[in-house]
Formats: sequence, structure tokens, C-alpha cells
Amino acid sequence: METIQIKTLIDITNSGVRRPNQGTPKELDQHKNWTTLNQCIEIRSIIDYDDDPTSEVVDVKDLGFGSKFKGKHRVWTWLFRPDRTNIFEDETGRLGGLFSSIDQVPVIKNLDETVNIETAVFNVSDPVCKNTIIHLIQGNS
Repeated sequence: METIQIKTLIDITNSGVRRPNQGTPKELDQHKNWTTLNQCIEIRSIIDYDDDPTSEVVDVKDLGFGSKFKGKHRVWTWLFRPDRTNIFEDETGRLGGLFSSIDQVPVIKNLDETVNIETAVFNVSDPVCKNTIIHLIQGNS
């Protein structure tokens, strides 16, 4: 079974706050980003995961983010498993369909991010502004 890792500079905290009267406006917006990411992925596959995204402040220099992001920043990391092998494969590669499902999808910014997100989208392709990286970390080649 494949395991896919997403690292992002966008706050995708699964706060569990689904309605305004359940928590703070920030918690509601965090959950909206989390839900948006899930929905983009599940356009192509039902997914399974063991843990919600975690975040930590790390040096982003060699992680693969865009060149505008330097130094230590909060990075959210999440692992999930699609229900079928190679479900995201297209003519661009093993995860090309996942890239196209997520790239340029709007997000809510100014939550717990430590970077300035000028354009409020998941960006998986721009060499300067890429704020989300996706890797196949386990699975048959």
C-alpha cells in the first residue's frame, strides 16, 4: 500500500471546529483548510490515515519549498494512504494527479503560519512560491 506525505507551510490543523459556535474563528478557519485539503485529495481516492497533521518549527532550507522561504518556519506534516495503488498517476508522474488536484486551490491564510503567503493557495509547483510539497514515501515503484 502507498503512503503519501504532504508537508505544507499552510496551517492545516485539524481543530475539529466545524461551526462558528464550537470554537474560535481561527480554529474554524484552520479546520476549513484541513477540510479543503482532504476534499482535494478525495476527488480521486478515498483515503485512510492514522494521525492528524502535526506541526513543528524547522529549517526549511533543504525540504523542497520555494526559494522565497528561508530559515526556520512552522511546517505541517501529514501522512495518508489512498485506497488504490497508483491512483494519482498521470502523464506527468506517479503523483501528477494529486499535484493537479491541490495546486492553486484557495486557502485561508494568517492563522499559525510563520511565512508570508502572498497568494492564499496551496502551491505545489512554483519554484519561488511553492508552499506545499508532496512525496510518495512508501509503495511499489
